[in-house]
Amino acid sequence: NRIKRESLHTPNNPPSATAKTGSDVTQSSSQSKRLSPWVGLRKINVSYWGWEDMSPFTNSALRWLPGEPSDSGFCAYLEEPQVSGLRANPCTATAHGLICEKATGNPNQSSRLSCKKPCSLHTNCANCTSQAMECMWCGSTQRCVDSNAYVISFPYGQCLEWQTADCVAQNCSGLRTCSQCLDQPECGWCGDPSSTGKGLCMEGSYRGPMKRVAKQGQQSHSHDMSLEPGICPKDKGFEWAFINCPACQCNGHSTCVNGSVCEQCRNLTTGPQCETCLPGYHGDPTNGGKCQACKCNGHANVCQVLTGKCFCTTKGIKGDQCQLCDSENRYLGNPLRGTCYYNLLIDYQFTFSLIQEDDNHYTAINFMASPEQANKNLDMSINASNNFNLNITWSVGSTAGTISGEEVPIVSKTNIKEYKDSFSCEKFTFRSNPNITFYVYVSNFSWPIKIQVRTTCET
Repeated sequence: NRIKRESLHTPNNPPSATAKTGSDVTQSSSQSKRLSPWVGLRKINVSYWGWEDMSPFTNSALRWLPGEPSDSGFCAYLEEPQVSGLRANPCTATAHGLICEKATGNPNQSSRLSCKKPCSLHTNCANCTSQAMECMWCGSTQRCVDSNAYVISFPYGQCLEWQTADCVAQNCSGLRTCSQCLDQPECGWCGDPSSTGKGLCMEGSYRGPMKRVAKQGQQSHSHDMSLEPGICPKDKGFEWAFINCPACQCNGHSTCVNGSVCEQCRNLTTGPQCETCLPGYHGDPTNGGKCQACKCNGHANVCQVLTGKCFCTTKGIKGDQCQLCDSENRYLGNPLRGTCYYNLLIDYQFTFSLIQEDDNHYTAINFMASPEQANKNLDMSINASNNFNLNITWSVGSTAGTISGEEVPIVSKTNIKEYKDSFSCEKFTFRSNPNITFYVYVSNFSWPIKIQVRTTCET
């Protein structure tokens, strides 16, 4: 996403453009280029400093400078190269700071490369193919061989199937659906008596399930296969399939009408075979698996079906559970107790271009602005390429993400494309309330959209 920030001042010297990699912000100003040496530590709420993964901060090799953390900012900075300590700064601050790098691995270990394990010593497909294309796994003979020695290893073409990258589950029991199971020549499907498509994949043949039996007098890894019909007992309603799957395949979440059509998916599932979770839920419901609700702290309605990663609907909120603010890109707040706000600079224009595919879940973006001068009004204008709803509030003495300072509603508009107003320094008593903050909530817009926000101080 591109955020374009332009100075509205016309200084004597022409402004120089600076680009800050990572935050994707382009700014035009007269200041020289400087670092934003944030270390990943930020103020989560009024009394809690934590890392990006929400783990608490404790003094160790990295320590606060004397008198820190102060109330001057939400982010911990290594501010000066000659000072090895942390200082609290606004998350948008710049300084002649440090860039931290951490070496991977144990620095005490020798950098000498260890010898690679010969292909022939790998005993399963995953270990065999982990060495890129150097080794190949033959499934039919259960052997790992050097890719350059394939012809020597199998002079008569004994290898009937082989993998060099993605390994198909080698044990039949690791396959979760009947169709996956029967794709493997040595596997068969034991259908559950419920006739809902639920079952177990196991080794077998057209005659029935089979079990490996160690050969008498042979090495322990040599086995014969023997028929074991008791593993899938027909007299108890189990159904053995080796060539074709049973007609009803609903993964245990429905019964069938007309023999093969899943009637009504239960257990929070959907799809022709009840094979996926409903929107707002995640998990793998195949073969009786469960779905559970997305955990997004109220900032998303849906998540990735398999992983549960939330699709946050407010720009500036991030994290698998929408639990963090994108503080390195000027978003402040605490989504666990509220939301996140883009911190506007006075006398600048910002353009938010939410036009990428990754932006298609966004329906809201929030801003915060504080008047810089007690004797000047705060002018604000907002316009967008699509209609949006707008709410503006103000509060005194509040800090984004904390419970102090009640917000008082000022503006409420629906289905508009632009808005312009001036907030009087007399009416809102900027002079007697130096910590006054205005909160702007832009919501209910559709993707893609471009939004421009401008704030100025005028007498």
